[in-house]
Amino acid sequence: MGGFGFKEAERADAVYRYSVRCDRATSTKIEAAARKAGISVTAFVQRHFESILDARPNAPKLATFDAAGFDAVEFSKRHHVTLMAARLWGTLRVHAGEDGHVQRFQTLLAEDIGCDHASTGRLVLALIEAGLLETVRKGKMGTSATYRVIGEV
Repeated sequence: MGGFGFKEAERADAVYRYSVRCDRATSTKIEAAARKAGISVTAFVQRHFESILDARPNAPKLATFDAAGFDAVEFSKRHHVTLMAARLWGTLRVHAGEDGHVQRFQTLLAEDIGCDHASTGRLVLALIEAGLLETVRKGKMGTSATYRVIGEV
């Protein structure tokens, strides 16, 4: 190990850089989401990069959620999403664990917010684009999707 001449302390403090590739449409969406969040694109990507390791021991826990006090109208205005998307976020937040993960069928989500099943997909996409939700695992025939609800800062 000593062949490179690095001390153990230097290795522990090392910073590694990664590059990701995406198409123009994805880049535009990332830039828009970063603007909405009020941070740079680099900071936005870094924040999401840090969240990909679910087993982090210091992963942030969601604060307790007051479903009765949740104001979907105010939330929709604050995050520039539709009222139905705000209601969906509230429903997902109710079902999320303290790590923010929620596993639920779209049909049940549609029942929860009183809309048709087809609309939930569009609402989920709107929440993802707004930086309020991430897909952990896509649902397939007979299995529910897993999402990570991003708490408000």
